[in-house]
Amino acid sequence: MNRRSSPGAGQWFTVVILVGTSLFLLIKLFQFASLRGNYPTGLTVAGVTVGGLSPGEATNVLTNRYIEAPVIIYHGQDRFEISPADAEFELDLEAMLSRADIERTQQDFWAGFWGFLWGEPVEVTPVELSATHNREALRRVLADISALMDEPTQPAQPVPGTFSFQYGETGTITNIEASFADIEGALYRASNREARLIVEPSNPERPQINLLTRLLVNSLQDYEQITGGAASMFVMDLNSGVDEIAINADLPMSGMDLLKLPIVLETYRLLDQEPTLTQSSWISSTLSADLGNEGANQLLRFVAGQDDPRLGAELVTQTMQRLGLVNTFIVLPYDSDPPAGTVRPSTPANSTEEVRTLPNPYLQTTAEDMGTLLSMLYYCAEGKGGTLMAVFEGDISQTECQTMLAFMLQNKIGSLIEEGVPQETAVAHRHGWISDTHGDAGIVFSPGGDYVIVQFLYKPDWLEWEISSPLLANLSRATYNYFNFDNPYLADARTN
Repeated sequence: MNRRSSPGAGQWFTVVILVGTSLFLLIKLFQFASLRGNYPTGLTVAGVTVGGLSPGEATNVLTNRYIEAPVIIYHGQDRFEISPADAEFELDLEAMLSRADIERTQQDFWAGFWGFLWGEPVEVTPVELSATHNREALRRVLADISALMDEPTQPAQPVPGTFSFQYGETGTITNIEASFADIEGALYRASNREARLIVEPSNPERPQINLLTRLLVNSLQDYEQITGGAASMFVMDLNSGVDEIAINADLPMSGMDLLKLPIVLETYRLLDQEPTLTQSSWISSTLSADLGNEGANQLLRFVAGQDDPRLGAELVTQTMQRLGLVNTFIVLPYDSDPPAGTVRPSTPANSTEEVRTLPNPYLQTTAEDMGTLLSMLYYCAEGKGGTLMAVFEGDISQTECQTMLAFMLQNKIGSLIEEGVPQETAVAHRHGWISDTHGDAGIVFSPGGDYVIVQFLYKPDWLEWEISSPLLANLSRATYNYFNFDNPYLADARTN
């Protein structure tokens, strides 16, 4: 039997496999060695794969993904592209690539080669993003978008001819502070660099008192231009105690029946017990009805402590002075002629160069004085202290203040302040009129807040009721509607 001396096919196949494998491994080993200066397979820097890249190539890729790629910001449906440079966004490439080099140099050669062969990382720690930005610079960018896209709120406005106000229109406002988290998140992402601004509705604010002031001023100026007369008005928000309107409120005006209120106040200050039935009748007629002036003059006699109403008037005036109401005085009782030599008191109001209103020389006040007195009475009745309680401690009580207001609430005339508010609204007021001057001063207890309103109109020689009554009612309506903005009194305004 002959034995074959040459290798068989199987042996040749094995040799080929071994040689081929060796050549493949040698080639791959050479490739791996030549790429040994690049970053290891699977390494990520700031979420970007840089395996197999040189530091220069990695720098280009990171710059492209983070610096050159814009961030998309949505304001509602509107799309804006901003450059990261606008937010002064900067990559700390040196720090990140330094950590990447550490990963490269610390990797075991043969473990790295094995990962290179299979395309899988072996014990490679990702390098986290290291970057900074300037929040104030970003804020300026967002503020520019906000200024361009936000819709301003339209403020409330008077409704022409109605003495009421209409709601303003809702706008939009960008909440920049609340938007930072989403936008900065997009800025620090390598992909999906989109974010949304938080856009909120901007509701119109309740109208400020200057809106009511404009409406009142316009109406009173029209009256003065048409009639050649003078108008004076004072409004105070009793809830805030600080918001007020004073339109010619320091003009001296004839006191008329409005100054019966200080007479009753002085009466209660001097009473050391409940008023008698007769005294109560005098108080009622003085505050709540047009039954002549006898009740007021009788109270002046009580104040004087003798049958001298003129002395009582002097004492009432002194009380007004103590309260700081320096423009208010009563020299004579009602329906009396001045004795020879009677001198008109001088006040800051009537000492100006030109007094346009020709007030009664012996019975004067101003809208501001009357409004201030009413506010004192209100706070006393509400148990909130105030000037009356401070100046006349122990001489005037909360119950007495409440009683005075109760009498004034019975003063029903159906016009002037009352006509400008709903019938069910409580109005504690005292009105008065003479040939050339009409006025009303009161406290309105409305659902939207309590307030003082004092109105005076003067016209030389004769003031027609057809002129004064609708105007004073309309001004009262405008004031009521300001304080009750959400539920205005929409009765048809009377025309002058």
